[in-house]
Amino acid sequence: MGFAQRRSWVFYAWWYPAVLAIAGAVHVVLALLVGGDPELGTVFLIIGGVLSAVGWAVTAAPRFTNKDPKPASDIPRIDQGIRITPGIIWTILGGTAVIVLALVLFTPKGATAEAAPLLSLPVSFACGVAGGLAYTRQLMVNSGSLHAGWLQRRKPPRGS
Repeated sequence: MGFAQRRSWVFYAWWYPAVLAIAGAVHVVLALLVGGDPELGTVFLIIGGVLSAVGWAVTAAPRFTNKDPKPASDIPRIDQGIRITPGIIWTILGGTAVIVLALVLFTPKGATAEAAPLLSLPVSFACGVAGGLAYTRQLMVNSGSLHAGWLQRRKPPRGS
């Protein structure tokens, strides 16, 4: 599990800022399609892109290391996470659908094309978070085979 924890930490460092950039990109495209202002999406795109690049750079050492991972911490919490993550994913997606539906139905101009760029932000953000959670769960579920594959591919550490 230690290898899967390391991989999930490396993934978190760049993925969640990238989700912000993706949401911004979707907003920009939709805003341009409906003749709206893409400024908000552009800000999200830039901030998310920069933070994602920083996250990737900060995690370069653990990404490319040949060192054995530290032993996993808090195995019961990992097991609990594996069990409850599908429910969390469906809650995030369902909650987002309810929020977007409420915005469409109960706000002025909520169902117009001009609202699409703003409505795309929570949808694309929720989908990105749900995808990240699903990927992390898969890392934990398949940790044994992932670690075995890494052991076969890695070069021995220097001085061994």
